[in-house]
Amino acid sequence: MMKKLIRPLFVITIFLVVVSDSSTIAQHEGWRVTREKPWDKFDWNCASTSAYPGAQLSRLVQIALKREGTPAAPWADRAFPLDLNGDHKPEYFVPLDCGATGNCNWGVFALGPARFLGVVAGEYIFVHKRIGRWPKIIAYGRLSVVEGSLRTYRFNKRRYFSVGGGYPVGPGFLEIQNVPGHKMPKFLESARAACKDLGG
Repeated sequence: MMKKLIRPLFVITIFLVVVSDSSTIAQHEGWRVTREKPWDKFDWNCASTSAYPGAQLSRLVQIALKREGTPAAPWADRAFPLDLNGDHKPEYFVPLDCGATGNCNWGVFALGPARFLGVVAGEYIFVHKRIGRWPKIIAYGRLSVVEGSLRTYRFNKRRYFSVGGGYPVGPGFLEIQNVPGHKMPKFLESARAACKDLGG
C-alpha cells in the first residue's frame, strides 16, 4: 500500500516543482531579446519634491492612493521624471506607498493629457531604453538582507501590467520564497544609474 502511495506523491511533487519554476523560465526567456540593450535604474533616492508636477497630477495621484489603500501616504509629494517612450516628454514615477525594506509601489503618470499608466513595485526600478516605444520595466523587490525577487512589467497600450511570476534572487536556497535562488542578471547589474543620488 505504501509503495502505491509513494509513486503518485513523487510524481505530484515533481510536477509542482516544474510548474512553480515555469514562470522563472519564462521570465528568463523573455529577457533574451533585451539583456544586451541599455538599461537605466533608479530608486526612492532619485525622487524629489521639486520634480513633482503637483498642479497637473495631484488629482490622479489621490485616486491612485485610494486604490492602493494609502490615502494619507507622506511620500506621494515627490516624483522621478523619466522619458519612457522617447518622445522627449517625461513620465513621472510617484512613490504611492513605501515599506521599511526600501520597496515602493510606484504610480506611473504622464502629462498632456494627464493620465495614470499603472503601478510598478520594487526597491530598484530598471527601465529598458527603447526609442519610440514604451519600454519593458523590471522591478527588484527586497524581501530580506540577502533575498529578493524580480518582476517584469509590460505596456499594453494603456497601462503597465505585471507579466509572469517572480524571479527569485539570492544565494543558495531562499527561505522566504522557498525556492533555489539565482544571481542578479548581469544586464541589470550593469544598468546605468538614472540619477546621481541612487542608493546602493
